[in-house]
Amino acid sequence: MRMNRKVARQVGDLNEQIRLGMSGLSANKNAPRILVRRGRSAALDACELWGMAGQPPSLRRLCELPAGVGLDMQLIEQAAANAGFAFPTIDPGPRGRWRRIQPPGSPTVWFELDLLPFDPPHASAREARMDGGRVPSGRTEPYMPSPLTRRRTHRR
Repeated sequence: MRMNRKVARQVGDLNEQIRLGMSGLSANKNAPRILVRRGRSAALDACELWGMAGQPPSLRRLCELPAGVGLDMQLIEQAAANAGFAFPTIDPGPRGRWRRIQPPGSPTVWFELDLLPFDPPHASAREARMDGGRVPSGRTEPYMPSPLTRRRTHRR
């Protein structure tokens, strides 16, 4: 998905807001989810982070996510993935990860995205070397030069 700079910055801000909203909370215990409300277009009117909190634990709004307002649902998913979360796919449709809900007493329909903790795979040895990091022991890759950097051995 191509984004302009403004949208990319907004997705990055949302990524940080999700991380800060979840700081100090366990994704396994708190069952975090993002709730959004659509406006007249595909852009969102509201974006909030909800989870289990308090004693006794109950579902509560943890914080608003103002960077999500004006984005579409796919960009919300991208920001959540960048923040280190995965989400279950309910059905294969375009909004298959989102569940449609209508809170009691509310005339508006909201969409809910459940967040699951996600451990990204470790970087390959080549990527770690390129980033200047340490190469994990036991993980080696054979050297394969890029076709762009291969030198010709003879000329015609």
